[in-house]
Amino acid sequence: MCDANVVITCYARLFRNPGESLSAYDDGRLEQGIWFVVHSQLSEWLWDDDIAVDRRLDCIAAMPTMFRDFLIDRPLKEASWMWWDMLRSFDDAPDPRIVDGLVRALAEVLQLPARHCRMSALHGLGHLRHSAKEEIIRAFLSAGYHLDAELLKYAESAIKGTVL
Repeated sequence: MCDANVVITCYARLFRNPGESLSAYDDGRLEQGIWFVVHSQLSEWLWDDDIAVDRRLDCIAAMPTMFRDFLIDRPLKEASWMWWDMLRSFDDAPDPRIVDGLVRALAEVLQLPARHCRMSALHGLGHLRHSAKEEIIRAFLSAGYHLDAELLKYAESAIKGTVL
């Protein structure tokens, strides 16, 4: 069994400097690795009160760098799209500190110039319940970016919480 406190710290370090460790892998291996890390481990650990909250928040804060410095140029078929969906909590009252951290990270990813990163962020925001969600998305929509009709429609669905 691994020590989640140690591993989550390693993931934060990986997310902050992904190119050095991940560029040698093809998209198939990256998809597989991300699904394991995000879905099989972080999806539980981010919500685990036995893991120090500062470690969990640091890992979340590192995620936008992973998108900005690596995934922006590697539009993986599903892993980057489902990244945030895999991290959401299904609890009625998820830890607000973690939700706030996710919202901050998603707001950063939403500003990236790559469409697949923006769609990923909208997908994640669409699944969260947070008072700043609509304001973040409306600010994105009014920022003057050239956005296609599908992305605009998806942003409205994210605001309503009706993303699939």
